[in-house]
Amino acid sequence: MPQNPFTCDLAGVRFIFTCLTADDFNPHYLPFLADTALPADVRCTVACSGENPELCRARARGAWHFEQRDGEACLMGANPTGEVMWRMTGRAPFEHLRFEWHPTAFTEMYRNEAYGTFGIVAILALVLRLLPLGGLVLHGSAQVIDGSGIICTGPSGRGKSTISRLFHQCGRTVLTDERPLLRRDGGGFRVYGSPWPSSGGFVAKESAPLKKIYFIEHGSAQEILPLTTREAVLRLLDVALVPWMDQAFFDPLIQTLETVIREVPVALLRFRPDVSAVEAVCRDLPR
Repeated sequence: MPQNPFTCDLAGVRFIFTCLTADDFNPHYLPFLADTALPADVRCTVACSGENPELCRARARGAWHFEQRDGEACLMGANPTGEVMWRMTGRAPFEHLRFEWHPTAFTEMYRNEAYGTFGIVAILALVLRLLPLGGLVLHGSAQVIDGSGIICTGPSGRGKSTISRLFHQCGRTVLTDERPLLRRDGGGFRVYGSPWPSSGGFVAKESAPLKKIYFIEHGSAQEILPLTTREAVLRLLDVALVPWMDQAFFDPLIQTLETVIREVPVALLRFRPDVSAVEAVCRDLPR
């Protein structure tokens, strides 16, 4: 066991991955290495217990399988043939998790993963730990304008990396162009960067108070249009990174989504890919 387990700070949570080192993750995680000189009041320890031959006999229907036994949650991921590649277990509020993996199927699936072989461990642990904290991992991009955070989100192909490049071209901070992290922060919400970039390669260990969410689409002009609460919740649900829709996770997820929509202004942004899109957002952003 390494003397110094891999420790990083994501969305204000200190994650400690036992038996793993920085070499098990890709370089995008390096900016998120924990500053152990600073205290962390919210933690999550992930005991990475290694290969478990028991998983060679396990099978699951579908890519994700969730169950609860005696108050302990168990989440499993399976490959297309139904082999269980990994298993993560823990009890809410998920301050302590255990991760184990199949002796061969796990590395066969994840050894060429863009985020590193064990990137899946960090994503799963973050999703679980944020849920009871009123937090989310989203598919989207996040930028900072004069100290205020915004999220530009939508399904794949709507222009998250494109609009991130435009903000970067205009000298604005881009927290991420793939997976912004959202967490309750006092009387509002805060948006954080993450170590999981898209084609733009934007990675920043920074955060800002969230002031607005834009659901983006390509268009022939710059348009910012209102959305009903129902439309906004459905659109946000579509980009929330919780791929297993068990009631134990779905109910708190919906509560968080509804709180976000109730407290954070939202809009539909149809944009043409030039810097005037950034100018339109800057004019629209509430002060």
